[in-house]
Amino acid sequence: MTSLITTLDLNLFLTLSFLQNINIVFFQTLCIVGLGYFLKFKGILNLNDGKSLSRVLMHTTFPALMLVSTAKIQFSFDLLLITLICILDISLMLLIAWFWFKNYDRKMRGVLTMGAGGFNVGLFGFPMIEGLFGKENLPNAVFFDIGNSIMVFMVVYAIGLYFSGTKSTQIKPVQVLKKIIAMPPMLAMVIGILLNLSGFSWPQSVFSFFETLASANKALVLLLMGIYLSFNLKKAHKIAIAKVLTIRYVVAGFVMLILYFTLPHDITYQVLSICVLFPLGLTILPFSDELDYDSEIAGTTVNFSLVISFIAMWLFMLFIGI
Repeated sequence: MTSLITTLDLNLFLTLSFLQNINIVFFQTLCIVGLGYFLKFKGILNLNDGKSLSRVLMHTTFPALMLVSTAKIQFSFDLLLITLICILDISLMLLIAWFWFKNYDRKMRGVLTMGAGGFNVGLFGFPMIEGLFGKENLPNAVFFDIGNSIMVFMVVYAIGLYFSGTKSTQIKPVQVLKKIIAMPPMLAMVIGILLNLSGFSWPQSVFSFFETLASANKALVLLLMGIYLSFNLKKAHKIAIAKVLTIRYVVAGFVMLILYFTLPHDITYQVLSICVLFPLGLTILPFSDELDYDSEIAGTTVNFSLVISFIAMWLFMLFIGI
């Protein structure tokens, strides 16, 4: 009896701890997004400012974040399986989106298909995982993010490139590969992994520089989300966004069921279940700017995804806390 009470108390403590952390992160996130929207509403910033900001992010803070995330993590076979799960998850979402949006025009199909792939792990997910499960379990999220980064900067971006032109001006596979390899975040991730595997010892001053640069990424991207947030979309666009979100969370539920029946119900299972519920990755914003897609559709999709993910994670933690 005493053991049962202790277990229930522990579950309750973990659930309340998570809810407190997720509330803090979510509240801070909404405040910064709201600030960006307010600055746009007052005319202090506009969409052109957002496009300039997205270019700055893609060439400075995003690469720094990728470098810091991969440079010192300890690789293992079990953790690499988490990377594979993430890759398969995103692949399934993109496959569904590829066929579901085939009747849309190329520009719309491009931004919607990109919206079906990728997670917000580095900015939204890491604070959640660390706050709930502790730093010792953060590598699970980091390896999930490695799979996420591979898919986002190689596959999602390639899809965006493919649909960015007309049928007569489609970019050739070699051109797509060159652009992917030349992307600063992709280069930073490859460099970070290679330095990690080589055992290179970072001078602390150099690593601190990249950490400082990476830490600026969160606030700037959230401001960008606010700038691109729009409530005046056409009905057809709202329906299209709803389809993207349906793909993301139906697939998330499917993957969670597989994890539930195939993994022991331990910390790794809980972390992975939270990861597949993460919102849409913020890289879709600079991607949309670069490829001349509708950034307001991308920004609004990201914001709605943020709210749904918050509610879904809350419900999941209540479920496992019972």
